[in-house]
Amino acid sequence: MASTTADEASLVSRARERDGEAFWILVSRYRQALERILRPIAGDPDTARDLVQDATLRAFKNLHLYRADHRFSTWFFRIGINLAISKRRRQTLDQRVRQRLAPPDADALPGPVESTLLREDGERLARAIHRLPDRYQEIIRLRYSEELSCKEIARRMDTTPNSVSIVLFRAKQKLRKDLERP
Repeated sequence: MASTTADEASLVSRARERDGEAFWILVSRYRQALERILRPIAGDPDTARDLVQDATLRAFKNLHLYRADHRFSTWFFRIGINLAISKRRRQTLDQRVRQRLAPPDADALPGPVESTLLREDGERLARAIHRLPDRYQEIIRLRYSEELSCKEIARRMDTTPNSVSIVLFRAKQKLRKDLERP
């Protein structure tokens, strides 16, 4: 065990000096295990693999933040799990927003109770969106009503895609917080 810890410390040290091979050796030890952990959270193997790839990139970029008093695997797994949880939250909120903004499907008309609940949810969401700053409202509308990408929204609003992503993220956070209140 001591030699494994020393070996890991050596690999981390080399990887911090941007030794790509050392980093790859280090993460390849844990990638399959992380994928198995993420599969239930992600819902499917392809998404889990994508999340492992994202976690690997994030770990490489943020290796300077790794603290040697923890095992590398613990740190790496935490990155992957946090990414998976964030992705799931985004998907859930995206689904709710899309459902509220989409026209009703004529083949799947709800009954009177469901119809009332959907209408009330839609009204609640509309009020929450209306309380957002104008820029947030516009980006939400372009993203979910017109289904534009962040790049397309950025072009239309004469800003950067990164700025649109940040505003969209903040808008969804505000909506989530607002909608979670009773």
